[in-house]
Amino acid sequence: AHEAQTRSIERVGVMLTSAFISTARRSGGRALIHRGWTTLVSDATQVFVVSASERFSGTHHHSRGMASISRERTAVTARLWQARLKAAKLAGVDQNPATMLAQEKLVPKPPIRTTVGYFFEHDNDLREAYRNPWNEVRIGRVLEDLDSLAGNIAFAHCDDADVATRPQLLVTASVDRVRLLRPLRLKEDMTLTGAVAWVGTSSIVIRMEAWPADHPDAPADPDFYNPMATKEPGGKNEYEPGPSLTADFTFVARDSVTNKGAPVNPLVPETDDQRDLFERVARRVKAKRARMRSERENGADGALLPELAESKRVFVEDVTRAARALRELPALAPAADVAMDATRTENMFVAQPQERNLSGRIFGGFLLRRAFELAFATTYVFGGAKPKFHSVADMNFLRPVEVGDLMRIRARVLHSGQTSCGRPSVDVEVEALVTKPESLRSEVSNTFMFKFYVGEANEGRVARRVLPSSREEAAHVWEKCVRPDVQARLEEQTP
Repeated sequence: AHEAQTRSIERVGVMLTSAFISTARRSGGRALIHRGWTTLVSDATQVFVVSASERFSGTHHHSRGMASISRERTAVTARLWQARLKAAKLAGVDQNPATMLAQEKLVPKPPIRTTVGYFFEHDNDLREAYRNPWNEVRIGRVLEDLDSLAGNIAFAHCDDADVATRPQLLVTASVDRVRLLRPLRLKEDMTLTGAVAWVGTSSIVIRMEAWPADHPDAPADPDFYNPMATKEPGGKNEYEPGPSLTADFTFVARDSVTNKGAPVNPLVPETDDQRDLFERVARRVKAKRARMRSERENGADGALLPELAESKRVFVEDVTRAARALRELPALAPAADVAMDATRTENMFVAQPQERNLSGRIFGGFLLRRAFELAFATTYVFGGAKPKFHSVADMNFLRPVEVGDLMRIRARVLHSGQTSCGRPSVDVEVEALVTKPESLRSEVSNTFMFKFYVGEANEGRVARRVLPSSREEAAHVWEKCVRPDVQARLEEQTP
């Protein structure tokens, strides 16, 4: 198994080399590393990348405060992290940040696209590493790689190209709008690609996408070389327009010594598509901040439009009445109703050293994969058929997880519905908690909201209605699962 993984990592190294060189040349800076994220950049005469002939090892290339790379990581993430360690040593970033100057100069930069490839058709070892029991792509593994690649892109943009300044601390604040628009297939090659979409004062949004490698509409990256790509114009397959998967990663910049907010390099969109994406993300960020400010000032209900407030009132009254009947008259309650508490699942584990990132804390991509897999299993036992992943509405990273922490990951079905094509949809909320038995404390570290479809279209399957145990839970369900659809309909009706 170790030899197979080594072969896959070597092949992936060839895939990533061109992407690393591309990012290095276009960013014009140096190597940066902090808290498990990096960019690869260069000086005027040399670009540093990891040789594809080097063997994977979990025991080499230590830098100050940075962990080695565990064999638990995917081939893509392992190569990304190996390159980070080498680049950090080359640039001297393994020095004590307190002795370096704070990064103050702002360097306007255009969006720089970075692409990595998965050559499933030609690499049996790589294909086997990403295979799930149904001979499909294991989505949780791809989410891990998205996490790693988005971090590379964020740091490439934030680098000031000055070896005398300390790197900024970029913290993953949230991941949202993760949508699977087309199945990811093991029988076709795939690329992950991403670029900065929007930049604020101290925050940055990365738009990530997955595409079939030969899709004619895939974003162009002139420095990415696919040695297995078809030579025929337009590719060898017919595809619907658009990417297979999209995701937006939000990072917040802080000074790595003072932990205060730090300004990030401005973004300079160069094309009409880049400017349009910048404006759309800016409007979404502005609306979200205005909503949060209004809720702080007026309370959750006081900030609602009249139509939304009425929708919430009707929903809460309806499900609370039904929940009371299920609780007090269970023999007479509709068989299609089920208490939310009955849908709960959870697992517990100690965060092991093998799951840490390069800064020594637990890798966020690992927690994301564990949350996804628990949500999948929860939907499976609730719906009675194999789930199909649809989207993630919200992923929030609230506090770091340390090696040795006792982790509790718990899931519950919040809401179920029926799609227009007759397939049940299921919304699952997952919380990751750090439990401290010694101090009798438990703190939420991460929250996730997943949506799955169950079974096939028009096969007559109907999901049971999930009923909360209190009005507070009912209001939470409306906020997470019902409000987005109601608000979208209202916005469509607005001239």
